[in-house]
Amino acid sequence: MPLVAPDAWRPRGIADLEPNAWQVLRRQGNTCVVAGPGAGKTEFLAQRAAYLLETGACPAPHLVLAISFKTDAAENLAARVRERCAREQADRFISLTFDAFTKSLVDRFLPAIPADWRPTKPYDIGFPKRRNVEDFLTRARLAAPQPWQAEIAAFGPADFEAKVIGGFRLPFQAMTPTTATEFAIERWWGELLKRPGRSFLTFIMLNRLAELLLRARPQIGRALHATYPFVFVDEFQDTTHAQYDFLLSAFGDPRITVTAVGDEKQRIMVWAGAQTDAFERFQRDLAAERVPLLFNFRSSPDLVRIQHVVAQALDAGAIETVAQSARQVDGAVAQVWTSPTAAGEAQHVARWLAQDMGARGTRPRDYAILVRQTADRFEEQLAPALAAADLGLRNESRTLGRTTLQDLLVDAYAEIALALLRLGAVRRAPAAWQIASEAVLRLRDADPDDELSCLRAEEALTAFLQSLRAIMTATPPSTVSAAALAHRVLAFVDPRALARSSPEYATGDALAIAIEAFGLHLAASADGAAEWTTCLDRFTGVDQVPLMTVHKSKGLEYDTIVFVGLDDAMWWSHSRGNPEGIATFFVALSRAKQRAIFTFCRERGQRTRVADLYALLTAAGVPEVAC
Repeated sequence: MPLVAPDAWRPRGIADLEPNAWQVLRRQGNTCVVAGPGAGKTEFLAQRAAYLLETGACPAPHLVLAISFKTDAAENLAARVRERCAREQADRFISLTFDAFTKSLVDRFLPAIPADWRPTKPYDIGFPKRRNVEDFLTRARLAAPQPWQAEIAAFGPADFEAKVIGGFRLPFQAMTPTTATEFAIERWWGELLKRPGRSFLTFIMLNRLAELLLRARPQIGRALHATYPFVFVDEFQDTTHAQYDFLLSAFGDPRITVTAVGDEKQRIMVWAGAQTDAFERFQRDLAAERVPLLFNFRSSPDLVRIQHVVAQALDAGAIETVAQSARQVDGAVAQVWTSPTAAGEAQHVARWLAQDMGARGTRPRDYAILVRQTADRFEEQLAPALAAADLGLRNESRTLGRTTLQDLLVDAYAEIALALLRLGAVRRAPAAWQIASEAVLRLRDADPDDELSCLRAEEALTAFLQSLRAIMTATPPSTVSAAALAHRVLAFVDPRALARSSPEYATGDALAIAIEAFGLHLAASADGAAEWTTCLDRFTGVDQVPLMTVHKSKGLEYDTIVFVGLDDAMWWSHSRGNPEGIATFFVALSRAKQRAIFTFCRERGQRTRVADLYALLTAAGVPEVAC
């Protein structure tokens, strides 16, 4: 496609950008973009990608790399760029998670990792359980020299790996420990890397190996620099010590322009090793300019005012954003509901949701029930009450094999497989046809300019869908028939072709994880379904109210959020003025577009620990209502 002159370029798919966004869009230097809730940071990054690709600021064959923390955020950003750019330009936009990017480097260049730190091929990967970390620390303490034992005993199992392992740069060769910390680190790597049979690696260990690889083999770093002159980092406030160190090694070159986007008021991952000064370090280390985005495109003016009260508790100098959305509801936009029992709380929430949907014509997925933790426990409490009100509840934090339901639903393979099944269940599904046809062209390496190759790919898709429709018409849903369909769809898609055409599947076991989760969820959705359309609606959560933790809600938005469990039992680790606790509260509040409701149940616990959160709501004029 012909390039667009920078001065003539206009935003794609939206009317305009706010003035500060225009400033950053055209910048060549490193920039720290402070984007509060509703600022449209994903849209801004998509527009910046379009600008770089369409004006030639990032000329072919160079690529733009976007690094996100969550799979759904990475896929959402990639989808927006595909919608706004021509295919040949969108193909030069690579959107991956931190974990996927570092793992791909380790997998691709594993033989180049220094021998003392080189894992087996293949290796196992997973998350260490708290019990296993506790056992390790006990063994390490008992094996350590006496002077070091007290220091090792002070390490906490909850953050040992994130802070101690993640905060340590590996030397080129195996080390002889000279401190208690080095003793514990060396023993951790020794046990997991040299495990009999296969090495066992965590994502933090993969990050450390990727960073070591770049230092040990400078030519790999130079190849990265030549490939990605522009790099985006989303949710920068959640950057861990290990991730930030990797970023410096990978992209701390003056020829690379890094755009980091985030909001310190939404820093809720300190428990997982997130830095508390990521923005300051980025500005200092990479001479980055700090630019705030000042518009809020999500929440109504009344909710923005309440959010600002909470924001000031995190940053006394917080600038109040300007709401761009209108209020669409009558009465209070925020309330605290108090109930004597958990059963009464669940019944009131269910009745209110059904009544509000009926009065306003909204749908179940316009709402979200948020909890701080233990979503499975709340699912058990709330699902029966919602079912009695003819509403379905969907726990999107549910584990499926080695991933979660929320991550599965934005996975590239799941999107293609689901589209094929939709077309097998119904003849007219335009959105599904577009996804499937584009995927088949890509998977069959059809040249868009070669009519014959495109025709062959489309004929293959049509023939497959005819056979799929015949099978789905003759076979009712069941766990067994769902497994057979999942296998048939996978064979048509061809895992090898998918790995060739999708960067996230090029190395490692991400595709195997997605295939396993897809089969599990399809079988569960088919169980008891009368029709395949019902099964597929269950799969995607059509007309089900989503339930998730606050951490899983990051980046999402809903007309109304109901935060269940604002009490000491659910907030057992919170203390007055704790920044991370207030940030979690702020994230929950800021998911709402029109209304935010918080519930307190006296049967569940007291509200002494969370008194400061209630004080903020009171200061913002939020009323309490007895249920």
